Amino acid sequence: MKQRHHDSNYREILQVAIPASFEAVFQTSFSFIDQIIVGSLGAVAVAAVGLSNNLAFILTLLYAGIGTGSGAFIAQAYGRRDMDEVSKIAALGQAATALLGVCSALPLVLFSVPILHGLGAQEDVVRTASGYLQFFAASVPMNVMSSVTTATFRAMSDSRTPMGVTIGAVVLNTLLALFLVLGVGGFPRLGVTGAGLATLISQTLRCLTLLAFLYSRKPGLHWEWPSGHALRRIGFPLFRVTYPVAISEMLWGTSTFIYTIVFTRIGTDPLASSQIVTTIESIFIVAATGLAPAAVATTGQALGNNAKRNAVEQAGQVLRAGLVAGFVFTAALTAAAFLLPVFYPRIDNTVLTLAFWGVIVTALVQPAKVVNSIFGTGILPSGGDTPFVLLSHTISSYALGLPVAALTAIVLKLGALSVFGSRALEEVVKAVMLFFRYRTGSWQRRLTT
Repeated sequence: MKQRHHDSNYREILQVAIPASFEAVFQTSFSFIDQIIVGSLGAVAVAAVGLSNNLAFILTLLYAGIGTGSGAFIAQAYGRRDMDEVSKIAALGQAATALLGVCSALPLVLFSVPILHGLGAQEDVVRTASGYLQFFAASVPMNVMSSVTTATFRAMSDSRTPMGVTIGAVVLNTLLALFLVLGVGGFPRLGVTGAGLATLISQTLRCLTLLAFLYSRKPGLHWEWPSGHALRRIGFPLFRVTYPVAISEMLWGTSTFIYTIVFTRIGTDPLASSQIVTTIESIFIVAATGLAPAAVATTGQALGNNAKRNAVEQAGQVLRAGLVAGFVFTAALTAAAFLLPVFYPRIDNTVLTLAFWGVIVTALVQPAKVVNSIFGTGILPSGGDTPFVLLSHTISSYALGLPVAALTAIVLKLGALSVFGSRALEEVVKAVMLFFRYRTGSWQRRLTT
């Protein structure tokens, strides 16, 4: 009987995690597809798309925390079967991200040229990127609003619907980009700007479709314009849970950029090797992204129903699934390290040697990295324990990982492997901190508004 119960729990976890992981893969492919299609226009076009995507990615990271915070509150309200509360929280989160997204995207739309100049882009890149950046930035409000809507689906244990909608949007984006960038089928040849327009259209339709499905297919769920009373009652508790996640995501993006600067300071070969390692690792790590929303859904619903014992059991099962995934990634990355000459046949042997050892070091900490994702954006936020998530990232990255990388690589001249080691140390320390916090049980709280 107990075994059947465990199997049922694992099925519930995987029903959320697997579609969510597939959706993450397709969602990240929006920018990748744009780069592939404009690649036929030359290196300037690729550089323009890459620079614009990095700018918009920072905004997306900033507001991703609203999706995480909203998902935690929604999961607990759904666990109590309080659909009126689910409706209020979802509507407030969607309205907040839409408003903030517009406020953040507007400067990029109106002042794209001076912003690109301020980043040091060459004149030919600025001319090529400005139109693309305007359209791509205009899609940010739709993208971040979709993140809250997707989190609402997942918090109610439905990750298949947003996955299907996202796959459809990616297919549409690909077709529109081909038509508008290259002028296929009688469409105007807009070049790089056409890729931005394709993204805006597909992200807008994705957002509207998700909203339509959410409010037409979920019994008891209804749209409700956020009132002053709702803002006072829900807004502050939601902000209190959300802002540490948002800041943590921003700090993560910034720390990744600083590591890149460290690699740049020690040489071109180390920089090239770091990009290879990042590319190889990202192929695998995206596959585990669905475990965190699965933790929010299953653990949050149990906490909302005041079933703490069940919440702990659910959290433990997600963690065990994450450890299995982490060890699988360790094996897969190790195998990939030996295939680097096949993947990059024209890359210098010095770079490949550095990349080989970088992949090996990264492979060793994959279990810690997967567990950190589950703790930091899944289990602890499901009970509102987000300030500790921010604290753990600040200490492990800014008090330890980055200073050690700068000291060993730039001051002591120990080379690229010391930077890879510093990043691995950061993941291990963060995992230890988050594990001991998890063991205290301080995350086992009902979220009330």
